[in-house]
Amino acid sequence: MKPYSMSSTRWWRQAAMALLFACAAAQAQVRSFDRLEHRRWVAADGGPSQVGAIAQTRDGYLWLGTNESLFRFDGFRFVRYEAPGLNTLNIVASLLAVEDELWVGLRFGGVRTIGPGGMREHLPGPNLPEGAIYSLARDHAGAIWVAADDGLARFDGSHWERTGAGWGFPGKKARAVFVDGGGTLWAANENRLLYLPRGARRFVDSGLAVDWVSQIAQAQDGAVWLTERYSGKIHRVLLFDGHLTSGSLAIDTPAIGLLFDRNGGLWISTTGSGVQYVHKPTGIGAIRTRSAFSARDGLSSDFIWKMLEDGEGNLWVGSNGGLDRFRQRALMPAGFPAGSLNFALVAGNDGSLWAGPSNRPAMRLMDGAMQTLDMPAPVSCAMRDADGTIWMGGPSGIWRSRGARLEKFAELPPAALAESSVRAMARDAAGDLWVSFNRLGLFRLHGGAWIATPSPSPSANQRMPVSASADATGRLWFGYRDNLLVTRDAGGEEAGEKRWGEADGMDIGHVTAITHHGQRTWVGGQRGIGYIDGQRYHALRLPDNGLFANIYAIIVVPLRDGRGDDLWVHSRSGIFQLTAAELARAYADAGYRIRYRSYDLMGGLANDPYQVLPLPTAVRSSDGRLWFSTSNGVAWIDPDRPHPEQAGPTVLIESVHVDGMRAATATPATLAAGAQRIVIDYTALSLSAPERLNFRYRLDGYDIGWQDAGRQRQAVYTGLGAGQYRFRVLAHNQDGLPSTREAVFEFAIPPALYRQPLFLLLAGTLGFGALWMLYRINMRRAAERLCERIEERHSERERIARDLHDTLLQGVHGLILRFQAIVYTIPAGSPARHSLEEALDRADQVLIEGRDRVRDLRIGAVDLSELHEALDKLGTGLEQRGGPRFALAVRGAPAPLRPLVRDEVYQVGHEAIVNAFRHAHALHVKVDIEYGARLFRMTVADDGLGIDENYRTPLGRPDHWGLRGMHERVARIGAQLAIDSDPERGSEIRLDLRSHLAYRRRPRRLLAWLRATMNKGENNES
Repeated sequence: MKPYSMSSTRWWRQAAMALLFACAAAQAQVRSFDRLEHRRWVAADGGPSQVGAIAQTRDGYLWLGTNESLFRFDGFRFVRYEAPGLNTLNIVASLLAVEDELWVGLRFGGVRTIGPGGMREHLPGPNLPEGAIYSLARDHAGAIWVAADDGLARFDGSHWERTGAGWGFPGKKARAVFVDGGGTLWAANENRLLYLPRGARRFVDSGLAVDWVSQIAQAQDGAVWLTERYSGKIHRVLLFDGHLTSGSLAIDTPAIGLLFDRNGGLWISTTGSGVQYVHKPTGIGAIRTRSAFSARDGLSSDFIWKMLEDGEGNLWVGSNGGLDRFRQRALMPAGFPAGSLNFALVAGNDGSLWAGPSNRPAMRLMDGAMQTLDMPAPVSCAMRDADGTIWMGGPSGIWRSRGARLEKFAELPPAALAESSVRAMARDAAGDLWVSFNRLGLFRLHGGAWIATPSPSPSANQRMPVSASADATGRLWFGYRDNLLVTRDAGGEEAGEKRWGEADGMDIGHVTAITHHGQRTWVGGQRGIGYIDGQRYHALRLPDNGLFANIYAIIVVPLRDGRGDDLWVHSRSGIFQLTAAELARAYADAGYRIRYRSYDLMGGLANDPYQVLPLPTAVRSSDGRLWFSTSNGVAWIDPDRPHPEQAGPTVLIESVHVDGMRAATATPATLAAGAQRIVIDYTALSLSAPERLNFRYRLDGYDIGWQDAGRQRQAVYTGLGAGQYRFRVLAHNQDGLPSTREAVFEFAIPPALYRQPLFLLLAGTLGFGALWMLYRINMRRAAERLCERIEERHSERERIARDLHDTLLQGVHGLILRFQAIVYTIPAGSPARHSLEEALDRADQVLIEGRDRVRDLRIGAVDLSELHEALDKLGTGLEQRGGPRFALAVRGAPAPLRPLVRDEVYQVGHEAIVNAFRHAHALHVKVDIEYGARLFRMTVADDGLGIDENYRTPLGRPDHWGLRGMHERVARIGAQLAIDSDPERGSEIRLDLRSHLAYRRRPRRLLAWLRATMNKGENNES
């Protein structure tokens, strides 16, 4: 084919057309790229650099071939592909996605195939040419074609075949290969473009001379376009009915790549001028109307290698600086000057949009034309009253509209500071203006004078409203901090005031948004949204993901078909649409968790922490468009534009690491015993809006409920015990739709060796045996020490008894005999003899008591084998000498007491019984001994005079040792002593000792008694 030839008569026509094309190009640049949203990932953002190849596999992953290796991208995270074994991919030159497989062409030769079964190698050889793999293509028969530096080859599924001279493909090199929609295969060698008709076995020369073709693409009209790497030429070839026509045009910068998107637009990647766009070209001349997007506009680099349009319509651009994405904007720029920040918006009745930023004078937008108004910055509040008048407020005063202008209406109250901000405004039915001033309060402008309004509560936080509105009836609504909403009647009178708060079910924090529509008033705040229907407040149950915190504005949009109203919400997190269908379900069921559509999760304001946030941030103009103030300025959206229905995201579990080591993700899996830290990485594929995905997961067998992970894509569990587990994860997309299915990873953690049943049994047996041996040794030692102590005590008591007998008692007995001899010398009947005889009788009793004490010191004299028998013998003997009646009762099966315990308990009982007989003047003395399973108890009671309250302490009575001795004895054996006394009912001395301290062993009789008692209790219950 010959290039275009121009005659001299046509040159001026072409020049004029070039000028028109230049003008059209400037307009196209504004139209095309301003309607696209751009984002980039560079190495500093964790992305790869030198992206020279891009492909998307059927599972939705984006694969990037770089100068470092191969990366997989899910829209959120880049993951380097780890080749098995010692294989290294190095520089990836080309990629081709075929169903579930990814074909990888390498810069240093050879092809790799990555699929579910792993990676296969295709090494250069006799049939697979050596050198860089420039291009890969798949024909309609399923064969894979490779354009390599050393020639063209074909893989039929089992073996490679060179397609050189035998196929009519001349030359030694192949630069590019491409299969068009009709099945024709196009290939370029060093200097020619050839094509292979579908089903043919021999190439046809197109007649087009080319120099190093880098890319071949096909337009919607069937024309094939190709670009030369270095010359800057772009060719258009049309093959129709066997006839081929072509056209060529050189551009100023070499184009290395071509791509036609689904809308028919042509994208051109250049080496030095960024990416360029041509809107639906019908001929080669349309290239002159191209618009450009370069590094100056935010592109990662001006040197572009490859481009790809994914399944969601996003355009991906790989450069030597990183990765870029273009997609259709949901929000269109409004046209206000760049750099304007935080607008208070209000829509006029004439279709105009009034905007007051915080850093520039107020503005008015009408039919795309922007007008600067007289009100200076900052503007902190704007509103439109029932008459259509626009009001704006700020530190400069209160301004109102007059036609298309703003004029000053009033100064701020005298008490207002110079930097005071207007928080909210509303106008009542009488025409008075109600204005809330920051840190000052609510004022009413009446007759040109400011009148302060009392605060609704003493709280400093509720000094002034943060939002205000007037409904269709003229009723005033004021929203305060800390969950307070106040209304006044149309005249603003306090008598008509009504309040809503926590008692009414409202729990939204600061009330920052109020919107009236029909019979409902919508309110939004820090913690969600609700509506008032008549006199009742209803909360709207929204997803608990934090996106609906801090509501700035609420817009009600009636549907054109009259089937309800959509609700548009502007929050700190972005812009959301609650459809009429979802709202209808929420009206019918208060517990229904409403779903939503998100449009811009970066739509929150760049709020200045030192300034009041201007409100409202979103309005609806008379043409139906919705306008939002975002961190990137003011943008609009058409709520009537069609919204494509999307399925829920596909969620995947990417990897599992156990204690730092990668584990297989196939389920069910058995992890290492004693695993301490399990890290599960999961994702959901959304290349358009990965930042809008929200995840929930739970681990069955550990988690009680679902965990809201937000945008986090990793779950970490530590210290899991042995058992069966099932990890489940779900994702919700920007429309709130959940995944069609859960991603599941089932695994088991076997018990460690030291937790195995057999090991535990063996260890328990050995441990029990060791403990038993230690117990026996300790018991033997304790018994030996106890015996030694008892023997020492017995020896000491015998010594004391012997000394008392040999000294004191013998001496007293000798004195009695001498006094008896003296008595005999006194005449009978003499008063002195009578007194001495009485004294001698008393001395005999003392001697007898002394002998009893000496006998008691000799424990062998009292049989203590059965404690109750010894005490009964003691009480019976005292009763026979005259005095109270004695009785002893035993409960439970008598059990042998520890020797030391038996001795001390007997001594306590002996002291209590003897005291009761001698000093209580009682009629009855009763001893109650209880051999309980948990407690040994001995009680000595009498009905005598009682014990003085002053002597019931452990010190007892001064110079007396009875009570003090009792306390010392019970303390020695770990028992508790309680003394209860009353002059009217006598005294009671109770000794309590826990069974494990009291009993020497649990006899069979005690166990039998326990069983009998339990059986008796069960019989009584039945």
